[in-house]
Amino acid sequence: MIGSEIAAVLGLTAAATALPQQQKQTLQWKPCPELNEQIANLSDPFPITKFDCAKLQVPLDYSCPKSSELLELDLFRINATKEPVLGSILYNPGGPGGTAAENLPLNAPDLHLNIGGQYNLISWDPRGTGNTLPFNCGVADAAGSSNVARRDTDLSLASANTTEIFLNFGWDQAVAYADACFATNNKTGQFIGTGSTAHDMISIVDALGEDGLLRYYGWSYGTALGDYFAAMFPDRVERMVLDANVNPHTYQQGHRSEFLEDTDKAFAAFIAECLANADACPLVAATNATTPTELFAVFNALISPLAENATSSPEAFNAYVGAIAVPYQQLYYPANWPSLAQTLTDTLLGVVPDTPTTPPPPPYNLGTDSLNGIRCSDATLQVPDATSYLPTLSSQLNSTTGFGPIYSALWPCASWRMPDKLQYTGNFTAKTRHPILFVNGEFDVATPISGAYNASAGFEGSVVLAHNGYGHGIIPSPSRCVAEKIQAYFVEGALPEEGTRCEPDFGPWELRAFYEESGLVRPF
Repeated sequence: MIGSEIAAVLGLTAAATALPQQQKQTLQWKPCPELNEQIANLSDPFPITKFDCAKLQVPLDYSCPKSSELLELDLFRINATKEPVLGSILYNPGGPGGTAAENLPLNAPDLHLNIGGQYNLISWDPRGTGNTLPFNCGVADAAGSSNVARRDTDLSLASANTTEIFLNFGWDQAVAYADACFATNNKTGQFIGTGSTAHDMISIVDALGEDGLLRYYGWSYGTALGDYFAAMFPDRVERMVLDANVNPHTYQQGHRSEFLEDTDKAFAAFIAECLANADACPLVAATNATTPTELFAVFNALISPLAENATSSPEAFNAYVGAIAVPYQQLYYPANWPSLAQTLTDTLLGVVPDTPTTPPPPPYNLGTDSLNGIRCSDATLQVPDATSYLPTLSSQLNSTTGFGPIYSALWPCASWRMPDKLQYTGNFTAKTRHPILFVNGEFDVATPISGAYNASAGFEGSVVLAHNGYGHGIIPSPSRCVAEKIQAYFVEGALPEEGTRCEPDFGPWELRAFYEESGLVRPF
């Protein structure tokens, strides 16, 4: 297909198809006040840090070196806050499907707090997100998406019969979604995925005009991207911190069968913290509960009818998933645990939440299905029918007692038909130029610490830094101890000793009070 034809199919601009692939580029950073204003409006009432913008032409298809077809990446920079400036750190905010424009301006203060202020922070909208080959399927998603002694608990949440749901309609629903994505994205889907994005990172590093080496901070899915990059380009890794770690092996397969294995423990911690802060936790006042068993019973009474009805129809199942998603999503951010307690209390008391009357501003991220577009294009495990997936489903459901239906979001990847042309199928074993620092919480609701150890095992000399904090990653759970270790790593290359463990600076209710009293506003 000649350039003008493929440009029309892919929606590429003329500029994105004109530059010869081999031309050396440098980034031209410029103020972008209109985009700053758009992101500020989307982030309101949370303040953003002002950023500059740049464009970078990269090969559309790195697997075809003779092709001149190029893609334009949107890049964003927030300058260092301290002298001397030591260079640039690339940042990916996770998802997959998170855009740089929406996340970097919000996360920059916390990133500088942990990394130190001597680095420019640079991020980009990955393929499938923002305006960069935005991935859309045109249908609804298949799934409908103070120190207290912390102990494992035998208490469990009410749960639906997820295997029955999967066999009755879950698999068919997932296949229909995957088919719809193929029908609408079969020209572009092959150019989206973590392998292609890792190559984009090489293009960005080269265009920075520094020393040609990568300094990187990846959060959540951004850790998978870091693992892929380190396995593919180990000699380019100068510094890499991976925070809230995806297990790269099960991510690569597409089922992530262990990712909820610490979720029950995180929910039990929420219950324990609520009781420990009984005077400030409205759920305790509303129920007069004095033990975890009593609070678990209250929550189970709320969701049991939905769980029992979930097998009856896709709509009933999606209603149940939506109900357990409320605490699941709030567990990401311990500063939001007081709000979660209030939400559960309002539900218990029948308080109807206010409905927003002002329509939201137009979205920035046009890749509404980019999460699945990326992770399913990476997935190597596809099966022909529901029965063939049952062993994988069993493994998923064995990792959690109450949150198993959330795994339904991953089912479409098992029937995906658009692998990334640069899909990485190798192992995650390499000796990087400088060893990787893995950071992980011990109560992470979405990326259990086992993922950090599984990833670290393959990268020579790497170290896992554990922190006894709640939430998803270190950004929502501040720890001076962790920040000191990360800064020493980036500046001096120093790694903490194996077995080092840090404590959080605040408990959830203390953290919320700290933010409110200090005037610091955070989007969680």
